[in-house]
Amino acid sequence: MSDPLAQFRRESLSPKAANKASKDTAGKRHYEAFDMTNKPAPYTEIRCIMQPSQSPQSRFFMAAVFSADYDDAFTLIYSYMAVEVKGQNLRDVRRAIQTGRCEFIQEYHENEFARPSNGAPIIESIKFITGEKLDDILSSYKGA
Repeated sequence: MSDPLAQFRRESLSPKAANKASKDTAGKRHYEAFDMTNKPAPYTEIRCIMQPSQSPQSRFFMAAVFSADYDDAFTLIYSYMAVEVKGQNLRDVRRAIQTGRCEFIQEYHENEFARPSNGAPIIESIKFITGEKLDDILSSYKGA
């Protein structure tokens, strides 16, 4: 008789899940800058290392501000905050958020994660902007 709970036991992880949970020889976790789903994501988790993480609802997302020439930074504009993201090779991360199919973005820290391969997206810093600075940013959208 087969075990009906086998799929939920830790030892029966799928190859993709096992790779995510695995650690390298230095004890660091595998790093992924983002996770894109095939279905709409109602929330995008913004996972930070040195500050509290947040999970804004996708319905509050208004726009992404970025340079078409560089993939090293973008700013996400929500109705109540802005999120400044800096790093390397961020085009796919930004596009996943813009299409509403991004479950999380994750800040990299060398003490937590193994260094990703060259050319892979890496988020080096995340900054949340609220208050008066956010009012200045949103004022450009009110006049349009």
